Amino acid sequence: MITLDRHRLHWPDCRNVRDPGGLPIAGGGTVRERSIVRSDSPHRLTAEGLAALRAYGVRRVIDLRATDEAARQPSVLAGEAMYRLMPFIDETADPARDLADLAPLADVYRASIIGNAPHVAAAIAAVADAPPGAVLVHCTSGQDRTGMLVALLLRIAGVSDEVIAADYAYSAVCWDRPGECEPATIRAALDRVDERYGGVEAYLLAHGLTEPQLERLRTRLRP
Repeated sequence: MITLDRHRLHWPDCRNVRDPGGLPIAGGGTVRERSIVRSDSPHRLTAEGLAALRAYGVRRVIDLRATDEAARQPSVLAGEAMYRLMPFIDETADPARDLADLAPLADVYRASIIGNAPHVAAAIAAVADAPPGAVLVHCTSGQDRTGMLVALLLRIAGVSDEVIAADYAYSAVCWDRPGECEPATIRAALDRVDERYGGVEAYLLAHGLTEPQLERLRTRLRP
Protein backbone atom coordinates (compact mmCIF):
# COMPACT_ATOMS: atom_id res chain seq x y z
CA MET A 1 0.00 0.00 0.00
CA ILE A 2 1.38 3.41 -0.97
CA THR A 3 0.41 6.70 0.65
CA LEU A 4 -0.14 9.43 -1.92
CA ASP A 5 -1.08 12.31 0.38
CA ARG A 6 2.55 13.24 0.85
CA HIS A 7 2.98 13.74 -2.91
CA ARG A 8 0.45 16.57 -2.96
CA LEU A 9 1.79 20.14 -3.19
CA HIS A 10 0.19 23.34 -1.92
CA TRP A 11 0.14 25.85 -4.77
CA PRO A 12 -2.89 28.16 -4.30
CA ASP A 13 -5.32 28.09 -6.09
CA CYS A 14 -4.56 24.90 -7.98
CA ARG A 15 -6.12 21.81 -6.41
CA ASN A 16 -4.49 18.88 -8.17
CA VAL A 17 -0.74 19.51 -7.87
CA ARG A 18 1.45 16.49 -7.17
CA ASP A 19 5.05 15.38 -7.42
CA PRO A 20 5.27 11.68 -8.37
CA GLY A 21 8.80 11.67 -6.98
CA GLY A 22 9.16 8.96 -4.39
CA LEU A 23 6.85 6.49 -6.12
CA PRO A 24 8.45 3.04 -6.03
CA ILE A 25 10.21 1.68 -9.08
CA ALA A 26 9.75 -2.01 -9.74
CA GLY A 27 12.95 -3.78 -8.77
CA GLY A 28 14.08 -1.10 -6.32
CA GLY A 29 14.49 2.62 -5.94
CA THR A 30 12.00 5.45 -6.38
CA VAL A 31 11.19 8.12 -8.94
CA ARG A 32 13.41 11.18 -8.57
CA GLU A 33 11.71 14.01 -6.70
CA ARG A 34 11.34 17.37 -8.48
CA SER A 35 11.80 15.76 -11.87
CA ILE A 36 8.18 16.07 -12.99
CA VAL A 37 5.15 17.70 -11.40
CA ARG A 38 1.55 17.20 -12.51
CA SER A 39 -1.21 19.74 -12.01
CA ASP A 40 -4.44 21.31 -13.11
CA SER A 41 -4.22 24.50 -15.12
CA PRO A 42 -1.97 27.12 -13.47
CA HIS A 43 -4.11 29.97 -14.78
CA ARG A 44 -5.68 29.59 -11.32
CA LEU A 45 -2.44 30.32 -9.46
CA THR A 46 -2.40 33.21 -7.03
CA ALA A 47 0.76 35.20 -6.42
CA GLU A 48 1.47 32.83 -3.53
CA GLY A 49 0.95 29.82 -5.76
CA LEU A 50 3.22 31.19 -8.46
CA ALA A 51 5.91 31.84 -5.87
CA ALA A 52 5.55 28.24 -4.65
CA LEU A 53 5.95 26.95 -8.21
CA ARG A 54 9.14 28.94 -8.70
CA ALA A 55 10.50 27.91 -5.31
CA TYR A 56 9.93 24.26 -6.24
CA GLY A 57 12.44 24.57 -9.06
CA VAL A 58 10.13 24.36 -12.09
CA ARG A 59 12.17 25.11 -15.21
CA ARG A 60 9.79 23.97 -17.95
CA VAL A 61 5.98 24.10 -18.23
CA ILE A 62 4.19 21.88 -20.76
CA ASP A 63 0.57 22.87 -21.32
CA LEU A 64 -1.40 20.00 -22.86
CA ARG A 65 -4.58 22.01 -23.41
CA ALA A 66 -6.02 22.88 -26.80
CA THR A 67 -5.17 26.26 -28.26
CA ASP A 68 -8.69 27.59 -27.66
CA GLU A 69 -8.59 26.49 -24.01
CA ALA A 70 -5.27 28.24 -23.52
CA ALA A 71 -6.62 31.37 -25.18
CA ARG A 72 -9.71 31.49 -22.96
CA GLN A 73 -7.77 30.92 -19.74
CA PRO A 74 -4.14 31.91 -20.38
CA SER A 75 -1.49 30.40 -18.16
CA VAL A 76 0.17 32.84 -15.77
CA LEU A 77 3.41 31.54 -17.28
CA ALA A 78 2.43 31.92 -20.94
CA GLY A 79 4.76 34.85 -21.54
CA GLU A 80 7.82 33.15 -20.07
CA ALA A 81 10.58 31.27 -21.87
CA MET A 82 9.87 28.15 -19.81
CA TYR A 83 6.32 27.79 -21.21
CA ARG A 84 5.38 25.42 -24.04
CA LEU A 85 1.83 24.98 -25.39
CA MET A 86 1.74 21.41 -26.76
CA PRO A 87 -1.84 20.20 -27.27
CA PHE A 88 -2.22 16.53 -26.38
CA ILE A 89 -5.17 16.15 -28.75
CA ASP A 90 -5.00 16.58 -32.51
CA GLU A 91 -7.28 19.57 -32.99
CA THR A 92 -8.36 18.55 -36.49
CA ALA A 93 -8.51 14.74 -36.33
CA ASP A 94 -9.01 13.52 -32.77
CA PRO A 95 -10.17 9.89 -33.12
CA ALA A 96 -12.10 10.03 -29.86
CA ARG A 97 -14.57 12.40 -31.54
CA ASP A 98 -15.89 9.45 -33.54
CA LEU A 99 -16.98 7.61 -30.42
CA ALA A 100 -20.56 7.67 -29.18
CA ASP A 101 -21.34 10.46 -26.72
CA LEU A 102 -21.84 7.97 -23.90
CA ALA A 103 -18.79 5.81 -24.69
CA PRO A 104 -16.99 4.56 -21.58
CA LEU A 105 -14.07 6.75 -20.58
CA ALA A 106 -11.74 3.77 -21.00
CA ASP A 107 -12.71 3.64 -24.70
CA VAL A 108 -11.97 7.36 -25.04
CA TYR A 109 -8.54 6.84 -23.49
CA ARG A 110 -7.80 3.88 -25.76
CA ALA A 111 -8.69 5.88 -28.85
CA SER A 112 -6.92 9.02 -27.68
CA ILE A 113 -3.58 7.53 -26.71
CA ILE A 114 -3.25 5.78 -30.07
CA GLY A 115 -4.82 8.36 -32.35
CA ASN A 116 -2.95 11.28 -30.82
CA ALA A 117 0.38 9.45 -30.59
CA PRO A 118 2.48 12.01 -32.53
CA HIS A 119 1.29 14.79 -30.21
CA VAL A 120 1.90 12.62 -27.17
CA ALA A 121 5.42 11.76 -28.30
CA ALA A 122 6.18 15.43 -28.98
CA ALA A 123 5.14 16.35 -25.43
CA ILE A 124 7.24 13.53 -24.00
CA ALA A 125 10.18 14.74 -26.09
CA ALA A 126 9.74 18.21 -24.58
CA VAL A 127 10.15 16.66 -21.14
CA ALA A 128 13.31 14.88 -22.29
CA ASP A 129 14.75 18.08 -23.75
CA ALA A 130 13.89 20.31 -20.79
CA PRO A 131 16.68 22.00 -18.83
CA PRO A 132 17.66 20.62 -15.41
CA GLY A 133 14.95 21.12 -12.81
CA ALA A 134 11.33 20.16 -12.47
CA VAL A 135 9.03 19.90 -15.48
CA LEU A 136 5.41 20.85 -14.85
CA VAL A 137 2.91 18.96 -17.01
CA HIS A 138 -0.71 20.08 -16.94
CA CYS A 139 -4.01 20.23 -18.78
CA THR A 140 -7.23 21.74 -17.41
CA SER A 141 -8.05 19.44 -14.49
CA GLY A 142 -4.76 17.54 -14.40
CA GLN A 143 -6.40 14.15 -14.62
CA ASP A 144 -7.15 12.96 -18.18
CA ARG A 145 -4.58 14.24 -20.67
CA THR A 146 -2.09 14.81 -17.87
CA GLY A 147 -2.97 11.41 -16.43
CA MET A 148 -2.14 9.63 -19.68
CA LEU A 149 1.11 11.53 -20.25
CA VAL A 150 2.32 10.99 -16.69
CA ALA A 151 1.41 7.30 -16.89
CA LEU A 152 3.72 6.96 -19.89
CA LEU A 153 6.52 8.80 -18.09
CA LEU A 154 6.15 6.62 -15.02
CA ARG A 155 6.26 3.50 -17.18
CA ILE A 156 9.59 4.73 -18.60
CA ALA A 157 10.81 5.24 -15.04
CA GLY A 158 9.94 1.62 -14.24
CA VAL A 159 6.90 2.17 -12.01
CA SER A 160 4.44 -0.72 -11.92
CA ASP A 161 1.00 -0.38 -13.48
CA GLU A 162 -0.58 -0.87 -10.06
CA VAL A 163 1.21 2.18 -8.68
CA ILE A 164 0.58 4.20 -11.86
CA ALA A 165 -3.12 3.45 -11.55
CA ALA A 166 -3.15 4.50 -7.89
CA ASP A 167 -1.43 7.77 -8.75
CA TYR A 168 -3.95 8.39 -11.53
CA ALA A 169 -6.90 7.65 -9.26
CA TYR A 170 -5.67 10.14 -6.66
CA SER A 171 -6.93 13.03 -8.82
CA ALA A 172 -10.43 12.10 -7.66
CA VAL A 173 -9.28 12.72 -4.08
CA CYS A 174 -7.80 16.10 -4.96
CA TRP A 175 -11.02 17.19 -6.66
CA ASP A 176 -13.26 15.45 -4.12
CA ARG A 177 -15.07 13.61 -6.90
CA PRO A 178 -15.61 10.02 -5.76
CA GLY A 179 -16.05 7.58 -8.62
CA GLU A 180 -13.89 9.49 -11.11
CA CYS A 181 -10.44 8.38 -12.29
CA GLU A 182 -11.03 4.67 -11.90
CA PRO A 183 -7.72 2.72 -12.00
CA ALA A 184 -9.07 0.50 -14.79
CA THR A 185 -9.35 3.52 -17.08
CA ILE A 186 -5.65 4.35 -17.19
CA ARG A 187 -4.79 0.67 -17.32
CA ALA A 188 -6.94 0.36 -20.44
CA ALA A 189 -4.83 3.03 -22.16
CA LEU A 190 -1.57 1.37 -21.18
CA ASP A 191 -2.88 -2.02 -22.26
CA ARG A 192 -3.78 -0.62 -25.67
CA VAL A 193 -0.25 0.74 -26.09
CA ASP A 194 1.13 -2.68 -25.16
CA GLU A 195 -1.21 -4.45 -27.56
CA ARG A 196 -0.33 -2.22 -30.51
CA TYR A 197 3.36 -1.57 -29.90
CA GLY A 198 4.63 -4.05 -27.33
CA GLY A 199 5.36 -1.33 -24.76
CA VAL A 200 5.56 2.38 -24.10
CA GLU A 201 9.11 2.86 -25.33
CA ALA A 202 8.38 1.24 -28.71
CA TYR A 203 5.21 3.36 -29.00
CA LEU A 204 7.12 6.59 -28.43
CA LEU A 205 10.03 5.65 -30.70
CA ALA A 206 7.55 4.85 -33.47
CA HIS A 207 6.20 8.39 -33.27
CA GLY A 208 9.33 10.48 -33.21
CA LEU A 209 11.06 10.11 -29.85
CA THR A 210 14.76 9.27 -30.21
CA GLU A 211 16.87 6.82 -28.25
CA PRO A 212 18.97 9.68 -26.75
CA GLN A 213 15.77 11.39 -25.60
CA LEU A 214 14.56 8.15 -24.06
CA GLU A 215 17.83 7.81 -22.19
CA ARG A 216 17.57 11.41 -20.97
CA LEU A 217 14.10 10.65 -19.64
CA ARG A 218 15.41 7.67 -17.69
CA THR A 219 18.19 9.82 -16.26
CA ARG A 220 15.74 12.57 -15.31
CA LEU A 221 13.24 10.26 -13.67
CA ARG A 222 15.52 7.81 -11.87
CA PRO A 223 17.91 8.72 -9.03
